[in-house]
Amino acid sequence: MKNNRIALLPGLSLFVCFCLLTGTGKLAAHYGGGAPFLAAAEGISFLLPLLLVVLSMRDRKPLMQRLRPKRLPRGALGLTVRMGVAVAVLSLFLNLLIYQLAGLAGADLSAIALDAPQSGLSAAGKLLVIVLLSAVVEEVYLRGALLTAHERCAGTGPCLLVSGMVFAMLHSSLMNFAGPLVAGMAYAYLTYAFGSVWPAVLAHAVNNLYYVFVVWITETYAAFGIWKHFAAINALILLLFVYLTLRSAEQLLAKGRIPHFEKSAGLYDVVLLVRNPGVVAFFAAFLVKTVLHWI
Repeated sequence: MKNNRIALLPGLSLFVCFCLLTGTGKLAAHYGGGAPFLAAAEGISFLLPLLLVVLSMRDRKPLMQRLRPKRLPRGALGLTVRMGVAVAVLSLFLNLLIYQLAGLAGADLSAIALDAPQSGLSAAGKLLVIVLLSAVVEEVYLRGALLTAHERCAGTGPCLLVSGMVFAMLHSSLMNFAGPLVAGMAYAYLTYAFGSVWPAVLAHAVNNLYYVFVVWITETYAAFGIWKHFAAINALILLLFVYLTLRSAEQLLAKGRIPHFEKSAGLYDVVLLVRNPGVVAFFAAFLVKTVLHWI
């Protein structure tokens, strides 16, 4: 019975997280949100699933090592911030591309950039709830606990891929899938590379801060046609920060400050991660919600 629990709980936690996010999202839309409500919803939706993963662990030392603040190697902060900016801009462009392909080029940019409702939130509320709180609780659960649990049975590559897929599916929208997929894989890589979840938290916070800024500046200056110029400027920023990120990663790898990928069995390792009954239920719930949304 104990072995069954250990195998089942990490996957089941994803299904629970998806259900909680869906339910609290409906409540937020109905009651208009507000900082205290959104903070409570975010905390409940990720901390309860986190508890399930922790209960499944026989040895919690790897998790505690990733959650414990530690001194990072020289250059780690630079790589983290650069990757956070690069991923934020790339994610937005990927989502914009999907909206273009779907014929929704004129859609509200806030719908493309952010899932969390911002109406009724002050500037401080957005910083505390959308930028900081969401980055901490999501990364502690997804990259702290869940990634650590997955690494027990799979190599680095499959764990990064599944982490990105899970992150994208928890956003529960095909229209906002590509951006979170890339972001989730990037945050998982930072956690793996530095053995700590806090670089991923920082990169995630940078990503969220960028999106809040995008929504603010486009709403404030929409009448001046700023999006044309804003997109071009962001394209240049993307190219610059992708280059800086790759260069930083190359230097850290060459100096042995971050590890190379651990070998994996490829597709077989992916199957190991997704065949869990809880993960199957999570995938099914995402599929059902997606189909119902388009009917």
